Amino acid sequence: LATTGFWGKQGAGCIILAKSTKRILLPHRSRSVQEPNTWGVWGGAIDSDEIPKEAAKREVQEEAGYDGETEMIPLSVFEKGTFKYHNFLAIVDEEFVPKLNWETQDYEWVDFGDWPEPLHFGLQSLLTKDSQKIKEIINSI
Repeated sequence: LATTGFWGKQGAGCIILAKSTKRILLPHRSRSVQEPNTWGVWGGAIDSDEIPKEAAKREVQEEAGYDGETEMIPLSVFEKGTFKYHNFLAIVDEEFVPKLNWETQDYEWVDFGDWPEPLHFGLQSLLTKDSQKIKEIINSI
């Protein structure tokens, strides 16, 4: 945190898309984390033995309690100084009820473009860079 301003040297996370409804699952960050009370992505630091895609899948399991099949599609990489955050679109078959931990105080399945406020700066960056790609994926399902 002292070196990069973030937890770890690199991070990875995702937003989750349900094929059945074409809605996106967003976490509402708890008061116990950086940038509290904002809507963000499911994610965190990449462990030293992981690649970004594996880290994002692990974070979905840890933070949302989801351990079903997930297709991970790479999105943009946020960079600030020496820190990198790898974003993914995690595609699941059906909506599910997340099992939240201390990092997340709420969640919401939303239609694309119907974003709750306030957005975490990382999610805002992802949506600015990747909206067209996400829309194309949603339309192809």
